[in-house]
Amino acid sequence: LSDVVERRLQEAGTYHVIAISGGNVALIAALAFGLVAPFARAPRVRAVAVMLIVLAYGWVVGPDASVTRAVVAACLYLAVGLAGLVPRAVHVLGLVAVVVTLVDPLTVVDVGAWLSFGATLGIVLGAGRLTTWAAPRTWATARGGTARWVGRPALLLLAASVAAEVALLPIGAAVFARVSLAGIVLNFVAIPAMAVVQVGGLAVAVAGSWWPDAAAVAAGVTRVAADVLVGSARLVDVAPWLSWRAPPMAIGWTVAYYTAWAVFLASPRPAARRAAVVTAAATLAVIAWSPLTGRMRPFAGHVRLTLLDVGQGDALFVQFPSGHALLVDAGGGPGSFDLGARVVVPAVWALGSRRIDWLSVTHGDLDHIGGAPAVVADLHPREIWEGIPVPRDRSLQALRDSARARGIVWRTVRAGHALEVGGVSIDVWHPPAPDWERQRVRNDDSVVLRVRYGDVELLLTGDAGVEFERARLDPAGLAPIRMLKAGHHGSRTSSAAAFVEAYRPQVALISVGRGNLFGHPAPAVLARFAAIGAEVFRTDQDGFVTVETDGVSARVRTAGGRSWTVGVLRFAS
Repeated sequence: LSDVVERRLQEAGTYHVIAISGGNVALIAALAFGLVAPFARAPRVRAVAVMLIVLAYGWVVGPDASVTRAVVAACLYLAVGLAGLVPRAVHVLGLVAVVVTLVDPLTVVDVGAWLSFGATLGIVLGAGRLTTWAAPRTWATARGGTARWVGRPALLLLAASVAAEVALLPIGAAVFARVSLAGIVLNFVAIPAMAVVQVGGLAVAVAGSWWPDAAAVAAGVTRVAADVLVGSARLVDVAPWLSWRAPPMAIGWTVAYYTAWAVFLASPRPAARRAAVVTAAATLAVIAWSPLTGRMRPFAGHVRLTLLDVGQGDALFVQFPSGHALLVDAGGGPGSFDLGARVVVPAVWALGSRRIDWLSVTHGDLDHIGGAPAVVADLHPREIWEGIPVPRDRSLQALRDSARARGIVWRTVRAGHALEVGGVSIDVWHPPAPDWERQRVRNDDSVVLRVRYGDVELLLTGDAGVEFERARLDPAGLAPIRMLKAGHHGSRTSSAAAFVEAYRPQVALISVGRGNLFGHPAPAVLARFAAIGAEVFRTDQDGFVTVETDGVSARVRTAGGRSWTVGVLRFAS
């Protein structure tokens, strides 16, 4: 499946259906029982045969956390059954957790294991209670008819979906920064469709070499079921309010949520159970809607710049005393991991902003623009800034189309443009107006911004190199405290000796990936910064880097715990 289809299924809350998981193992076990029953009448023989088939299936599809959990659970259940016992599901699940953790202790930090065991525990503990509470008593005793064959199975599926969502919503919000209620509805379509896909796929694999006509029919049925499964995700387009991105909250809220449910399950007192439900609902509302995000904004009267750790890319977030926010680039890279959605957007939320005012795209390279689509979708900038257009660049054109569809202003900024934001000046130093239409993206066309607040300025250079750096600097126009975001990740094509000597920053910030194949930052560049006494902070060693200033002094802090302060000393006359 393409990245787009996978993302749509994740938004719809049905991605779990296409992943090989406990449901697939359960279906294989059921098929195995049906195939083995005509040939093995002894219950113990059937149990052993099914165990072997389930183990073989688990070996083929691989040791994913959910597969391991389901295979071990099936084998334990069948093994206990050989002794004539019928264990409780919650006991089997607990024993499986112990066995899996003993075999692989890292399971306790595996998000896939959290989701698998959490969903199963939610279904085991909650689905039955929900069904008993909601179902008419006649369904429990009905021997036939619609109530038994349609109504009750549908209610069971709904109860299982709700129980799993209730169990996993805080984990999904914390890990994926997404809350989706669409899956509760779509499971009625997605789960049966996936069952048809799995059975049809097995039929194609088995019959393909010796009964082509049957395999062709099975393939056609499988294709229709797959189309239904993928197409069902369009519900989110019709009702987008069923799925939304949620800023991760402090872990204390998640602990309070699960503690409340533990009290509900353990306490025999009705009053305590009612209080636990109210507490769980309140904490769930905080987790899902994150009303406390703004508390992480900078101190009043301060500008804060955060150099985000996006590996071999660039993403800088600037927050102004007025409450406005500017994001310069959004990271990105090859592969399906969306740095914009998984790193940049959650980081902006964690820094106290639910949306941004401006997104500045320095240029169209993937490591600067790859995360921009997610930023546009989740942070809703009012304007997007571009330097020199590159009409034939597909990434820039796709971003422009997305901005137009959302009513976002697309603005071209050039050298000489300026903006005043609550006492902070933003000056565009580069690029100048182009002499010809660009056919491809160039580093030297990068937008360079100078952000100045009082006696402190931050120079954000993108990947700009010699074409920008050879421009003559006026020392009289520079702030006493200067901080430079080194161009092009500290490569030799930027931060030339003459430029570094002329600008003389007290702090150099380098956004660079650990162990990158380009050798960034270049030793020669680091030596130039050392020669002028500049303090160097780099994301591959320090993690994210935060600069906070009141216009007189600036403090630099890193994820690794480094701290450095510089200020202007003034004497009274």
